[in-house]
Amino acid sequence: MTDGLLYGQDFHRLRSAHLQKGSLFTDPKFPPGPCSLSYSGSSDLTGVRWLRPGQLHPRPRLVVRGTDRNDVNQGSLGNCWFLCALAGLAESHPSLLERVVPRDQGFSEAEYAGIFHFLFWQYGQWVEVVVDDLLPTRDGRLMYVTSDDGGEMWPCLLEKAYAKLHGSYQHLEGGWPVT
Repeated sequence: MTDGLLYGQDFHRLRSAHLQKGSLFTDPKFPPGPCSLSYSGSSDLTGVRWLRPGQLHPRPRLVVRGTDRNDVNQGSLGNCWFLCALAGLAESHPSLLERVVPRDQGFSEAEYAGIFHFLFWQYGQWVEVVVDDLLPTRDGRLMYVTSDDGGEMWPCLLEKAYAKLHGSYQHLEGGWPVT
């Protein structure tokens, strides 16, 4: 399935351990804080709270009624190049999107432990990126990408995984889809 695990984090092993303990995963490699928001760690943190999807919506789901371009709406991060790629993938290549966003995860009681994984093709190999579901918010709203359906979480979790792959959300500011 994958050629590599970012930071050696194995999604299935970590999720299983947290399900057994009844605890929610918090990613030590991409913790909720200033260093995950910006490469200098000096982002304006005024009013930033890291919330889990269940704190943002009464019934979060990974995917709601399939995927399409309307699932991808830009927030305050200048990463439209990445979001265009996501919208295009959702609209034109749903089978590839299912590879990038594996459906072996979600918010049901049997599978939810605050941990998700995504696959990215990088430098000629598939890389699995594991993230927790703590998302940056201001005033109780997601700061970055959102879906038209407030309970749909694949876009914001995928964006978080891509930010982790590159070091921080700020690393996604301005860029090119081919890099």
